[in-house]
Amino acid sequence: MYRLQEIVDRLLREPTPQSMLDHLHRVLREVHVEHFALLKFSHPGDDVEDWLVGLRAPPKWIEAYQYRDDPSRDPVIAHSRTTIEPFFWSDVLTEERKRRARAMHIPDAIVIPVPGAYGNVGVMWMGGRCREQLAQYKIIIQAIALACYYHLKRHRDPEPDPPTSMLTGREREVLDLVSDGLTAAEIGDFLNLSPRTVEWHVDKAMKKLGAKNRIQAVVLAIRDGLIAP
Repeated sequence: MYRLQEIVDRLLREPTPQSMLDHLHRVLREVHVEHFALLKFSHPGDDVEDWLVGLRAPPKWIEAYQYRDDPSRDPVIAHSRTTIEPFFWSDVLTEERKRRARAMHIPDAIVIPVPGAYGNVGVMWMGGRCREQLAQYKIIIQAIALACYYHLKRHRDPEPDPPTSMLTGREREVLDLVSDGLTAAEIGDFLNLSPRTVEWHVDKAMKKLGAKNRIQAVVLAIRDGLIAP
């Protein structure tokens, strides 16, 4: 059983970006992610090196990357700008691209969009051997990706994160249970609330935190000390 609070908190406490990436690599191997790449969206026409923030993958993959001269033309990148939910990159590739990836022994991967206040600001690619194993840990992988991005942003941007609105005790309690992987129905049973009321509390917390989905809300709440490991 993986607890999001503990995993996210440990990542956010790493003293340097490099130590965080090393820690990230160790944690991801436990959830069957063998390679990853973190990209911050840059301008069209910029080389892939201007997009890359963190990488643990064979260099040959980047060297052979079809859109290295302008990643904005990549259909996976294009799709990641339009959704806030994780997806598998093979689901948006053409059959030709899939064959090319298989020939290079590139595994399937979960793609995690990173939402910002005015649209997505980056994306993290998490690759492993088995799609079913990656799907099993999707929530954990999504939380790890967001925590990684916030950690790197904090080191690269000297401005402090804007203060978040205080959550009510009930909102914090519900988010804490969301981080344990409980559904709205399970949280409702535990707190003697209806699933609809649980969803209402989650929605209120998301709006206060400026989050686009519940996992982002959990990660932001941990980052800001609103729920603790």
